[in-house]
Amino acid sequence: MARLARLLHDLIRQAFTQESTKGELHAQYDAFKKILIGDLLVDQFADMYAQTIAYGLFAARCNHTGAGFTRQNAGRDLPKTNPFLRKLFNIIAGADLDERISWAVDDLAELLAKADMGAILADFGTTRRRGDPIIHFYETFLAAYDPKLRELRGVYYTPEPVVGYIVRSADAFLKRDFKLAQGLADSSRVKLRRPKPQGKGQETYETHRVQILDPACGTGTFLHAVIAGIREQFAGNAGMWPAYVTDHLLPRIYGFELLMAPYAVAHMKLGLQLTESGYDFQSDERLRVFLTNTLEEAHEMTGLPLFTQWLAEEAAAASEIKSKRPV
Repeated sequence: MARLARLLHDLIRQAFTQESTKGELHAQYDAFKKILIGDLLVDQFADMYAQTIAYGLFAARCNHTGAGFTRQNAGRDLPKTNPFLRKLFNIIAGADLDERISWAVDDLAELLAKADMGAILADFGTTRRRGDPIIHFYETFLAAYDPKLRELRGVYYTPEPVVGYIVRSADAFLKRDFKLAQGLADSSRVKLRRPKPQGKGQETYETHRVQILDPACGTGTFLHAVIAGIREQFAGNAGMWPAYVTDHLLPRIYGFELLMAPYAVAHMKLGLQLTESGYDFQSDERLRVFLTNTLEEAHEMTGLPLFTQWLAEEAAAASEIKSKRPV
């Protein structure tokens, strides 16, 4: 998979160089620079593009059932919990994909079609030391794809004992110091005040007392551990779990990620986890993991090309968390 993604990177880089400045690749490159990464280099854009296709296909293959998995139908198999990735993938890897690139994407789709995904995902959610393969997929992939990029971006897997210790510590602090008996699972609400949108006076609003944000969530390792820890409190009472997820988990757990591939993996990983836990996502629900630069404000969306608008909408949704949630 890494070898084919590397080939894709080179093909995209070549296609970008050969097309005019008004071409589709240039428009998408300008959109990412405007909305997400202001100093994005063309080579980094090719990386983002190649990894998005590779992990978009991988996420789709994880959801696909039966035979007949192809690039052309992969978009339908992407999780509905990630509407941005569905739109993006269908644009960059759909029916109109450049023929100079499409043959390599088709090769990758064929490789994944032949893979035994049941065996790959068989240990998902187990408690063994390396029981969750998806945690390791991206770091291992990047080590084969581009070790220098892995070092530059700081993509290093946090060992499960460290993640578990930090999450359990946060839970213990909430119980001990904040007197919240349910810790991270606390579902109580508080009333707070904030400036009105027009800037005149303040308004009162209600929100969950415990808000959970990972501002650089990578492949979602910490959020996965948080959800697993909360789920344990419903042992023997699984019937209440789906309603709790809808009303008290999804509305208050957030992740921000700057790089496309770990963002896609985080959505896939957390979606699989919640499905395995007995939760059934409704059509209009999404995981609140956003592709965004945590340190940037919202962007004006009016007058932008359609592709750029989708990217800006994702950034604006994250900005809602940055500016209006009491994190």
